[in-house]
Amino acid sequence: MRRLLKAMLPILALTGSMLIAQDNSEGRSPEKGQASQNSQRATIGTIVESLNSNYVFVKYVLIDAGNTVYQLDDQITARRFAGKTVKVAGTIDADNMIHVTDMTPAA
Repeated sequence: MRRLLKAMLPILALTGSMLIAQDNSEGRSPEKGQASQNSQRATIGTIVESLNSNYVFVKYVLIDAGNTVYQLDDQITARRFAGKTVKVAGTIDADNMIHVTDMTPAA
């Protein structure tokens, strides 16, 4: 488990930088050709811990097989599945935030 977290550290460090860059995106509509916001779907990936950009608190994100990082709005449920592969259902907005409707262990 620790090896996985050490291997993921560079990716997780970039996550904080990406969040800072995305802060100014509120209120924008999707770019032409992008998927519309709030598309309902299920995603399978691993829940990992990530430090926020100020290294003050831990939050949980989902990383899928393609190394796409998704922010999760249900941190309480995500904490229960830390380090595990899960199936997350919900709506995904333009900033890769999953608004979780269901989170279960992946089969």
